[in-house]
Amino acid sequence: MEEPQFKQYPDRTNLMRITGYSFVVAACLTAALARSSAAAPIPGLRAELRPVSFRVPQGLPVWVRFSVENTTADPITLTVPGSAPGLPSPQAGLPLSHVFSGGSVSSVSVTTPAGRRWDEPTGYHVSVEAPILVIAPHASAGVTVDLREYYPTLRGAGQFRITWQPYAGAVGAETVMVQVAPLKRAQIVTDDGTMTVRFFYGDAPNHVANFMDLVDSGFYNGKTFHRVEAGYLLQGGCPRGDGTGIRPDGRRLPAEFNSNVVRKGSVAMALLDDDPDSASCQFFICNTRQKDWDGRYTVFGELVGEESFTTLERLMATSSDDSGRPLRPVFMRTMRLIDAPLDDLP
Repeated sequence: MEEPQFKQYPDRTNLMRITGYSFVVAACLTAALARSSAAAPIPGLRAELRPVSFRVPQGLPVWVRFSVENTTADPITLTVPGSAPGLPSPQAGLPLSHVFSGGSVSSVSVTTPAGRRWDEPTGYHVSVEAPILVIAPHASAGVTVDLREYYPTLRGAGQFRITWQPYAGAVGAETVMVQVAPLKRAQIVTDDGTMTVRFFYGDAPNHVANFMDLVDSGFYNGKTFHRVEAGYLLQGGCPRGDGTGIRPDGRRLPAEFNSNVVRKGSVAMALLDDDPDSASCQFFICNTRQKDWDGRYTVFGELVGEESFTTLERLMATSSDDSGRPLRPVFMRTMRLIDAPLDDLP
């Protein structure tokens, strides 16, 4: 049985590679400067702010990674503005006091498109004494934080701009946008019926976000299932209709392999033969248990409801040639997002 795949396409641009981060290069931060309103820059220190997912379903953690990197050949010693230097941190990561190291205000702020701004974390107070952090040459320290715990506004739906300027602004990360959206399912409308997909938000957040973005844009409307392997799977979503195409913008996704098994109704992304990080827009729906594919493809959802499986059986009955190409076009007439029940949360 041939595994789900699509032929190599000339543009191998890596999906979800986050580019364009601009970092402020800086000078040494002393205890006096740490307590001032404007700290001197710290040479060779870079800050990075990276959400685990840029689209987060409402009700799930808004995980954001904060990290600082020493790009020099010498150690960099960091203290927290507004706090007395304490014993060096025994932790390998970035202490929370360094995340919020803005001095008199937090270094983290959350802003809506309408201009509402939150820069005081709930439940966090500047420590009287904060650990010194020593970053070894060409090393980094980071921590992933659920920002909902400190900025409750992120528990509601909306689009939020997150900024980070640690050490009283001595260094700054590029601003990122995070959308908190109500839970959704996808409906695939075909000439043979409708299939409804429940998403595995917690297991494959970037694949879910990618798929939802494509659905939102109308990308899948009018596309076909170009491969029908009787009893095994349907594969579709290729913009060329022959299994060789990717998203028009060339984006591809790093793998999010998880513990969801590949079985009847599983929805997963197709890959190139030699690249686990090549998922783009083509996906397949399995019609039988495939143990050998567990952990080899990112399963990001599953079919739900009797109508979905009835439709799947009808589509699987489509005649195809020896290569799995259906003898008649099998269209996805439309694909749309619908509200999902709260029990879709993991």
